[in-house]
Amino acid sequence: MGKAMAEIDGDWFHRQLDERGQSLRALARHLGKDASAVSRTFSGRRRMTMEEAGAIAAFLGVAVTEVMHHAGIAGHGGAPGEGAGATILLSATIGEDGALGALCAPQPLPQPVLDRARLALAGRCERPIAAAQVRARAGALSMWDDTVLLFAPAEGIEPGAIGALSICGLADGRQLLARLDRARKTGEASLVLPDGGIADVVLATAAPVLLVLP
Repeated sequence: MGKAMAEIDGDWFHRQLDERGQSLRALARHLGKDASAVSRTFSGRRRMTMEEAGAIAAFLGVAVTEVMHHAGIAGHGGAPGEGAGATILLSATIGEDGALGALCAPQPLPQPVLDRARLALAGRCERPIAAAQVRARAGALSMWDDTVLLFAPAEGIEPGAIGALSICGLADGRQLLARLDRARKTGEASLVLPDGGIADVVLATAAPVLLVLP
């Protein structure tokens, strides 16, 4: 067996497929690739591309940042752990209702924006950073239209997310920008939505917004 090329959590991908009653062959058909190529990707013998990460996220119904994280490319184009010093990828948009939508092909932030982000986050976060852009011409988020929000994709509910504006990953796979009002260890949580409404949900993850770049 060849040396692994990437630090990928292949077990996570197989679990996601099993939980959805899907097969590796079905995913391969969705990607337009051989099942053997996808198998090599999940075993770390073939690198996952950004385009594949977006397509896999759409197939599984999860955030592209979550796929990138488990593929060892979360939030940037380098190795995990490089934090804000690495290239920060714009991986999602945020709509008028606060819902995140994954981009099929994550892209680096413009250099001036990236420089500002690195300066503002220096020493604050050593984890990989992801970016999402607000696209809201109406509603409560319209004043933030085109604003870029930075966050560190989370494995669970981050303590710093409680009481803060956060990227909240729901148990059903959706992601929302909201203020996390309260959360129980079992995942039941109360969110304050952008329009001021309250939503009682079951959370899987919650990551506080680290920086807002107008």
